[in-house]
Amino acid sequence: MLYKVKDIVYKLVSVANIVAIILLFLIGNVDKLQPIAHPWLANFGLGFPIVLAINVLFIIFWVIARPKRVWLPLLGLIICYAPIRKYIPLNIKKEPPVRSIKVLSYNVFMFSSWDEPHGAKNPIVDYIVKSKADIVCLQEAQARLDNGDQIYSTLKKHYPYFKLMIKKHPGADYIVLLSKYPVLWQDTIPYGSSSNQSVAYMLDIKGTKTLVVNNHFESNGLSSGDKEGFKTLVKGELKTDEAKKQSVHLIKKLGDVSARRAPQAEAVARFVKKYLDKQIPVILCGDFNDSPLSYTHHVISKELNDCYVESGNGPGISYHKSGMYFRIDHIFCSDDFESYGAKVDNSVTTSDHYPIYCWLKYRPKP
Repeated sequence: MLYKVKDIVYKLVSVANIVAIILLFLIGNVDKLQPIAHPWLANFGLGFPIVLAINVLFIIFWVIARPKRVWLPLLGLIICYAPIRKYIPLNIKKEPPVRSIKVLSYNVFMFSSWDEPHGAKNPIVDYIVKSKADIVCLQEAQARLDNGDQIYSTLKKHYPYFKLMIKKHPGADYIVLLSKYPVLWQDTIPYGSSSNQSVAYMLDIKGTKTLVVNNHFESNGLSSGDKEGFKTLVKGELKTDEAKKQSVHLIKKLGDVSARRAPQAEAVARFVKKYLDKQIPVILCGDFNDSPLSYTHHVISKELNDCYVESGNGPGISYHKSGMYFRIDHIFCSDDFESYGAKVDNSVTTSDHYPIYCWLKYRPKP
């Protein structure tokens, strides 16, 4: 009798395991869906780590209860290897070679300088200077009026090429490029947005013309109340009806924003492809406001390589406020470069984003 009960339980768990594998595969590939056509599904990738954790629990269960069946969840992880690697890459650490360049991307949240007394050293500026990065792409780089001159002048002392592009009102988004290499020109990549922008620059990097693109794609549009609601939802502090209502509200709002963000990423991808077709190396980075399993990321990754996936380790969470812990800041490069040591640096917490950086070694094509 006990044997039959165990057999029934194992069969039910096996079915549940198969369902979990299917969910992992579907959610892991939701980034292929165009958000304009499927706004409600556009952000299901945010739930990927939860479903992945469930699949790992199945491994633990089978190891303890019936080791012979552990092949089932392991097979599931193999089938879903691509999205797992994209979300949580694991790489052998390699030291950056000589003459590689360091690229840093950082949403500085207006340098978060409102709590700093006038004349005080700004921790974000101090971090950027100490990073010794060769190319720095900043988003939301508007400095406080009474401290802005000091912030910008300090950065200019360390970077001979300082380029500021301001998105006019109502958004007034500030995009900054800091470079140790000559900037030949800069231009905005046109797409519809009242508050966000992408800026392209042509740099002369050691004699090689290289396109650098700094992005700040459409923000998630969540109010402080929405973020607090999300945090409460994640903690499981809402009743069933309230949780369902909050979930529907957030999914709809995030889906609407994803639908606005998608054409922006497509416009940037088209712009980049024109230069790739001319055999010009490309470095692209910025605040995507989207996870690795998003349509925005998918569109860009069709043209370029994700440096964090290629040389980083772990989930690399770059946004760290309001219970929303995701990697939404990214660095990409063309095949002309090899990436080393990509990292999201959580040592500086002043902004609501952590900076992300990597080293790139130019490898001329044969």
